[in-house]
Amino acid sequence: MTYDLLIKGGTIVDGTQAPRYVADIAINDGVIVEIGGNISSDLAKEVIPAAGKIVAPGVVDLHTHYDAQIHWDPNCTNSGWHGATTVGIGNCGFGFAPCEPAARERSMIMMETTEQVPANILAQALPWTWESFPEWLEHLRTIAKGVNVASFLPLNSLMIYVMGIDAAKTRPATAAERARMAALLDEAMDAGAIGFAFSFQAEKNGHTDFDGTPMPTDVMDPEEVYLLGEVLKKRGEGIIQCLVDMPGLAINRGIIEELAERSGRPILHNILMIVDAMPEFHQGVLEFLDDMESKGHNVYSQAMSMHTWTEFNFIDYNFWDGVHPVFKEFSLAGGREEKLKLAADLDYQQRFNQAYDPIQMMGSAGGPIESWKLVGASGYQPYAGMEGQLLGDIAKQRKLEITDLFFDIFLKTEGKVEVRTTEIGSECPDRIGAVLKHPRVMFGSSDGGAHIKYWSGGQFSTDVITWLGRDEAKFTLEELHYKLSYLTARFAGLKNRGALLEGYHADIMVYDLADLGCRLDRYDVVHDLPDGSYRRVVYAEGVEVVICNGAITCRDGICTDATPGRVVGPDSALGRVPELMAAE
Repeated sequence: MTYDLLIKGGTIVDGTQAPRYVADIAINDGVIVEIGGNISSDLAKEVIPAAGKIVAPGVVDLHTHYDAQIHWDPNCTNSGWHGATTVGIGNCGFGFAPCEPAARERSMIMMETTEQVPANILAQALPWTWESFPEWLEHLRTIAKGVNVASFLPLNSLMIYVMGIDAAKTRPATAAERARMAALLDEAMDAGAIGFAFSFQAEKNGHTDFDGTPMPTDVMDPEEVYLLGEVLKKRGEGIIQCLVDMPGLAINRGIIEELAERSGRPILHNILMIVDAMPEFHQGVLEFLDDMESKGHNVYSQAMSMHTWTEFNFIDYNFWDGVHPVFKEFSLAGGREEKLKLAADLDYQQRFNQAYDPIQMMGSAGGPIESWKLVGASGYQPYAGMEGQLLGDIAKQRKLEITDLFFDIFLKTEGKVEVRTTEIGSECPDRIGAVLKHPRVMFGSSDGGAHIKYWSGGQFSTDVITWLGRDEAKFTLEELHYKLSYLTARFAGLKNRGALLEGYHADIMVYDLADLGCRLDRYDVVHDLPDGSYRRVVYAEGVEVVICNGAITCRDGICTDATPGRVVGPDSALGRVPELMAAE
């Protein structure tokens, strides 16, 4: 027997929590066909020498927003650089299907706020060959992909498609509309959706529409999701993802308990943030998970499992929109000139000063302004010599209130100021390790493809392996790769993925544990969007090979031309090889 690919002599951490061992892995037709010792290299078309290297399952990055980016970036970077072989899209209720042709432009404008990719770029990149959700999945099957894609049905898109944008934001669905949404969910599940996703945070969600108003699911009647949950219960398949919590802003876990009761399906709570100044938040989430388990509900929470920060200029930042309308007003003011004009307005400054609350800034805003670090002043004095200092310290030196400093630095640098947050997530390995150890906590949340002007999260897998595994020894590699891959794949209903076992799809990463790493002080800025505009990224170091469905998609951080990715779904034939289907 000959093999397409042979990984020779690596230390296998198979994702199931079984102890690591040294062996060879032989791959044919995208599937692991043999794991054993001393498989002859002569039998393989290509051999990857892996002695002394870790061979582990590809990462299942379930919380991303690569819905648009995958059209010009088949590997969904950052995630693809850091070992991700499967990504989940349609999260938080945001997506591009279903969508009537007349609503396409409006849909892209809405997504511009959350993805930070201008609508004109989306219009160029998206061919819009679909209207229904099944047509969307069929479209995804036709495009080149370096990763597998699992898609939720986004509930915002569904509500707008059935009710219209204005009605979806202002009233409950009628009985007829609810029946149609239920039928469309059935249709989506038949086509390969892994479930449905939504946000429910009222006015406190930083993901707002282009005009600053809440998205439909944030202000919906919860009965809408309960009825859709009952659809999944009847089917006996599908999962539900929901964004309901944000430290200091929104606690809406009650909707999960009722949804779990009426759906009987696995639910993924978002988002579990571990903030040193607000331990009651993550403690409350863990207690909630324990309570749900005691009642027989299958609820997990996805945690920010890496060094977490945002890095931004004040022109492109909008993630504080859920804190107070005055911040949203700044975000919506327009470009540089419009924001400079608003910042110079004394009435606006007064309203900003009155609204500012450091506690409410702890969540999506990335911490109070005092904790932001000045990383770039573009040569403007007096701030050019203060780079590296916290804004709170600079305010004391200049004898200014922190909000007055905000306006002073913005105006004196003509808006060309860059800051980095320092308190968005805990960097205490004991605290974050203890939270992530909870059996109902999943790793993530990369949010890849979203907030690209100030955020990068696809490096979470590299970060957690090196930080909490290699350096701090809070986890074994066996524990880490179980949570990075197998647990997530099983939760999502993705059969034969997430582990290195014979008969499983060959989604694999090979890395040098000693060399593994990523930058933690700053994001790199790359100008690789379709129009040449920028996004922020974190490159991988030490990830030598990434394999998706048996094809090498990345070597030493460089993406290859291979595009073996598939659309994958729960307990279905989607993306599964004929040999495995016949064997069953």
